[in-house]
Amino acid sequence: MDRMQLKVEIRNEKGKGAGRRLRRQGAIPGILYGAGKDAVPVTVNRKALDDAFHEAGNMNVIFDLEIPGQGKVPAMVKDYQAHVLSREFLHVDFLQVDLAKKVKVEVPIHLVGKAPGVKEGGILEQITRKLEIICLPTAIPESLDVDVSTLNIGDNLHVHDIKLPEGVEIPAGVDSTIAAVVAPIVEEEKPVGAEEIKQPEVLTEKKPAEGEAAPKEEKKEKKEKK
Repeated sequence: MDRMQLKVEIRNEKGKGAGRRLRRQGAIPGILYGAGKDAVPVTVNRKALDDAFHEAGNMNVIFDLEIPGQGKVPAMVKDYQAHVLSREFLHVDFLQVDLAKKVKVEVPIHLVGKAPGVKEGGILEQITRKLEIICLPTAIPESLDVDVSTLNIGDNLHVHDIKLPEGVEIPAGVDSTIAAVVAPIVEEEKPVGAEEIKQPEVLTEKKPAEGEAAPKEEKKEKKEKK
């Protein structure tokens, strides 16, 4: 994995007001954790951070943070806050890492290949889109490619089916479903004539007005004269 160079400054001002001033100036506030040291408030140029992630194509970037008076420190982004609409960074948390120790990170899963079940009319569903892995910071893959070219209708792939890159492992007990090919849902057609046929309404008799009693049915036969 390529390492990105990023300059940060020690931040003396704290609070929401100071954060807004920094953002107006094109910088964002942040914190550097790790290495058994106290957290260090820092600021970083927003454009430089955006460019680094854009170039890497993912968030699992190893930065060589250039800190005044401390030289370069290897770190990764542990957490961040972004604007709901613009998605611009508002705050970032850096975690100092030991390049010789493994870390846990999430990487995206990409499905590759063509599933035979799709040609048969099935639907390919991706159940899991990100997966947590354990590896050295320098061995973090950009993504995990999962081959679906063996899936027929009714088949699925689990975590244990993934061919992992060298040096990458999955946390114990994780074996969720990654993808499956399911049969299409077919709605049953009702047979012709199955619906109830309504009889036409007879309009030969006058309907009573609302609130008026219905007239008694006239007797068809007259009483016989005595």
